[in-house]
Amino acid sequence: MQGREQLDRQWVIDVVNGNVQLNQEEEAEEWTHRCIYKIPSYLHDFHKGSFTPRLVSLGPLHHGSPHLQPMEHHKRRALLHFLDRSKHSADVYLVALEAVERKLRACYEWPDELPRMEIPEFLNMLLLDGCFLLELHRTTIDKDTSGYADNDPVFGPNRADFFADNKTEDLLLLENQIPLLVLQTLLDPLGKSPDAAEAHKVAYELYWSDECNSTDIKGMHPLHVYQMTTPWCNFPEIEEGLRNPEPYHKKVPSATALLDAGVKFQVSPSDAKIDISFDDGVLKLPYLVITPSEGTFLLNVMAFEQLHVGMDNHVSSFVNLMDDLIDTAKDVQLLVDSGIIENRMESDQQVAELFNRVTKGMAFFENAKLKGLRTRLIRHCKRRRNLWRARFVNTHLRDPWTVIALLAAGLLLCLTLIQTVYSVLSYIK
Repeated sequence: MQGREQLDRQWVIDVVNGNVQLNQEEEAEEWTHRCIYKIPSYLHDFHKGSFTPRLVSLGPLHHGSPHLQPMEHHKRRALLHFLDRSKHSADVYLVALEAVERKLRACYEWPDELPRMEIPEFLNMLLLDGCFLLELHRTTIDKDTSGYADNDPVFGPNRADFFADNKTEDLLLLENQIPLLVLQTLLDPLGKSPDAAEAHKVAYELYWSDECNSTDIKGMHPLHVYQMTTPWCNFPEIEEGLRNPEPYHKKVPSATALLDAGVKFQVSPSDAKIDISFDDGVLKLPYLVITPSEGTFLLNVMAFEQLHVGMDNHVSSFVNLMDDLIDTAKDVQLLVDSGIIENRMESDQQVAELFNRVTKGMAFFENAKLKGLRTRLIRHCKRRRNLWRARFVNTHLRDPWTVIALLAAGLLLCLTLIQTVYSVLSYIK
């Protein structure tokens, strides 16, 4: 703390002496490139371990962490294999990275407690991390393991299961990213055919493990590419003509409460986007596969949406909606039975806890594309006739024997009425 106070005091002295001045152009340029952020400490406290890599560090924010040092050896091996296949020396790549060093450094939010890295150290780190990702892509996606031993635990064809299961989750962490400009530079160090598409392709395929055919992906780092291409992030069109929408902070009733109000649940016809609709009492939601790593992905993408200026809040809004719909294991079971959720966790309770947990500490604001759906769901449950009709159906029409008994009672009542009418007519005559 004393060192921090001394630095602050010295900074104020430098300002007074005119040694520190405002440079608006430089400041604006810095925000232009900023895209990799340090997660606020309170979110780290709420979600312990969800923002910290377990196996490999990428970039400066976790560089040097003691528990990640074993992977540094494999990074160095990756660099040697990369250079062995390349037509260039390491100096060529370092010179190319140095040409864009200011842009690369500006991509990161440097917390006060993280010492600023000197240029050679910074470039060496990015060279190692970038080559590691490119070799990982070559050996896992392209299936080209030439040069590596069959039993190589990281890059070989029979790699260790532990690494295979954990590497993707580490690549999803917001603090554990490198700019795609690094990959683009390493793929074309001489700048003969500058094209960002190949770097985006590598980032996409590392996550999805299938070929990327799109040339429209323009991500800033691998997590951003994943965020842009995941089905969680494509929304329907904005609903027009909505009058007096319900406040965004007002909770949508849970799935079981909606069922009690007569709402039916179906899977959306499209599995390529968040295709959500509510018409004629039917709520359609996208098909979701919930795995143990889903919480990590959601937390990091939501943090990115909320820390990066101008970013769409699609995932945050959709997760907030799902948190409203899912209060208990019964809500999860209802969505599982409707074919909306495929539960790959140990229990429905764990899925409920996942959605209830990931929203903790996050900031939520209105998403115009969900405004109409939220409003109509809330108002549907306010109408008493919907509740009465649903209660009648749930009480009397679910059990076939109850339906038969109800029909029999109705038939008996009709026969009784007919007999009464005939008796009255006979008496009158």
